Amino acid sequence: MTDVIFGYDVEDVYCPASDDALLEICRVHIEEGVPASMLVAGEKARCMRERGRRDVLDALAQRDIIEISYHGNYWGDFPEPATKYGAEMPFDEAVEFALHVESSGLHDVAEICGQFPVAWCCHQAQQSLPMQYAMKLAGVRCWAGGPRGWIMNWLSWPRSNCVVSSQGSWNMEYDPLRPDETKPTADREADLRSAQEDFERIAAGTDFVSFVGHPVCWAVREWSGLWEYATLFRHGSAGAYPRPRITTSPRLRAAEDRQAALDHLRDLLRWLKTRDDVNLTNYAALCDRDEEPGQQWITWEQLVSLARRMTEDLDAIVDFGTSFSPADVTGMLIFAVQYCYEYNAWPREIPVQRVLGPVEEPMNQPDGVTADRRSIFAGCRAAYAIMQDDRRLPGKLRASFLDVGPAELLHLAAGLVLGFEETGELPAEVTTGPLQMLPGVIETPTITDRRFGSSNMPPDFDLDPLWDLLHWQAWSYRPAVPGANG
Repeated sequence: MTDVIFGYDVEDVYCPASDDALLEICRVHIEEGVPASMLVAGEKARCMRERGRRDVLDALAQRDIIEISYHGNYWGDFPEPATKYGAEMPFDEAVEFALHVESSGLHDVAEICGQFPVAWCCHQAQQSLPMQYAMKLAGVRCWAGGPRGWIMNWLSWPRSNCVVSSQGSWNMEYDPLRPDETKPTADREADLRSAQEDFERIAAGTDFVSFVGHPVCWAVREWSGLWEYATLFRHGSAGAYPRPRITTSPRLRAAEDRQAALDHLRDLLRWLKTRDDVNLTNYAALCDRDEEPGQQWITWEQLVSLARRMTEDLDAIVDFGTSFSPADVTGMLIFAVQYCYEYNAWPREIPVQRVLGPVEEPMNQPDGVTADRRSIFAGCRAAYAIMQDDRRLPGKLRASFLDVGPAELLHLAAGLVLGFEETGELPAEVTTGPLQMLPGVIETPTITDRRFGSSNMPPDFDLDPLWDLLHWQAWSYRPAVPGANG
């Protein structure tokens, strides 16, 4: 079964005709009974309210079919892009800045559209993990644009490499020598064949397909504002208020062409409804299916099993009705060692620790380490305090007089647990040898298919800090287990 979502980037604030197109798209979905997720920018929501578009906002409030998601506070007029501050600021500072910029927009969208956003999807590839984590902290249920599964303890679905356009033959071709040239009326049959072929090709390799469209593209033959972004963001941000704005007059589609595009959308929805291998859904329904209880427990025997497998292969594990990231297992081992020190006994049940991976470069001891029992207890107690304060694994840690990273800490704590399980005694010391420092998932499309950057970046912008943080957060990646919520 292929999960299929129709998502629309509701963002254009300069062309009033885009409001009309959004209303017509909502009506098509409502009439056909096919769910749609409207990814609304805060600036767009405020703009529709200022224009008095009660009819559009009432359509967006039809929560039985139309779901609201979040597309950022600003679209054409915003401060530093998330990609830029996410690469340049320390993690916690960037999260705080993201909450400062985005929380008001998030709640504007909720108030104006009548629904609190379910998912977040970045605009113009304005992605950074600090902004992602800020959206989780702000209460958004999932990420529409990440790897399929959980990362940073947030449920996510992909949006690149599994996308089919719902816009038909709309494109950005423009001949400045023929500015008044009329775009030919769209060919409904050709557009449907093209969408069907794209869907079959993508669905053959994945169980999730995202149909993506921009309502403004049903209204205009050329999205004129995009040509001006290179000027507006030539320094990587729009500058201090008052900021320059995109003011080019849009060139509208002919009435016949616009109607053909809407008819194509209806044709596409009706074709998908005939298929018994397609689940036409939205992000709220997927969250209901794949979210997990807030508190989960494992037994001592299960912890021993996870520790043994995780130290043999640093990667996510699916078992016991759920999945575990390397950070989860490390956190549970830290909890168990801390518990042993505090209560002079091993815990028989261990609360699952859903913690972040490190947000700083993990320390690497290439030759491995040897630690005595005192140092391991000291290191786990220090790591446990960090977990309680920051909900993350440290990138580097002083364990008594020994410096370790998360990989060493995992193996040292596992050494105590596994040594006791095998002999009934705590080992006096644990030696690790050379270790795998990052989970194997970083070499797979789950991580490599992510993308950063956008037309809003200055030339030669250094994206390495964004990739580094994503690689470190591979520690927190785990697959989703449908139905794990019982």
